[in-house]
Amino acid sequence: MNRRNFFSGLAAAAVPGTVMLLNHKPAKAEVVRAVGMGRLNIPNVPVTSQDGRKYHFYNDLVKDKIVLINFFYAECNGICPRMTSNLLKVQKSLGDQMGKGTFIYSVSLKPEQDSPKKLKAYAAMHGIKPGSGWLLLNAEHADMETLRERLGFKDSDPVLDADVDQHTGILRFGTDVYDHWSGYPLLGKAETIAEMVRQLDPNIPRRPLF
Repeated sequence: MNRRNFFSGLAAAAVPGTVMLLNHKPAKAEVVRAVGMGRLNIPNVPVTSQDGRKYHFYNDLVKDKIVLINFFYAECNGICPRMTSNLLKVQKSLGDQMGKGTFIYSVSLKPEQDSPKKLKAYAAMHGIKPGSGWLLLNAEHADMETLRERLGFKDSDPVLDADVDQHTGILRFGTDVYDHWSGYPLLGKAETIAEMVRQLDPNIPRRPLF
C-alpha cells in the first residue's frame, strides 16, 4: 500500500487532538496516531503566485499566520482534482477566517510546467477565487524541493519519492506563532480539517472534532 492511499484510507481513524504522522510507513495496515510535528524550519525561498506576484515564502506568506499547505500540479488527472475540491470545502468551512490571518498555499510539484498563467487557469477552472486567501505557487525546482523536504513531504524511500503523485495527498497546517504544525490526509472530512485549523487560533471558539 503506498503512502497516499494509506493516509486517504485512515482519514477517519485519528482521535481528537491528534493527527497522523506524515512519514510513517507501517509494515501492516494498522491504525497510526501521532501528535503534531511541532516546530518546522520553514525556508524563505522565493515563490510566485498565479497572479505573477513574487513573495518570500516564510517572511511574506507564513510568518505570524495560520497556514494550510499542500503540493499538487496542474495536469494531475488522478487525485489532485479531488484534493482541490475537498480543500475548497475546507476553505468554505473556515469562512471569514480565510484571508484574515488564515491562508491556503498550494505549491506546484512541476514548476517547469506550471507557469503563473497555467496556475491562474487552474484556479479559475476549480473555483479558487482571487483574493480568497488561497494562492497557487510556483518556485524554482531546487527551491520547491527545499520546501518539500522542510515541510515533511519528502519520502525516505527514493522510489516512492520519485513519484510525484505520492506527495499530493497530505495537508500540512499550523502556525509559526506557537511553533505548532500538524498533518492530515487531504481527503479527510473537510469540517474536521477546518476545526483543527480553527483550534490554532485562541480567539475562535472550539467545536467538537468528532
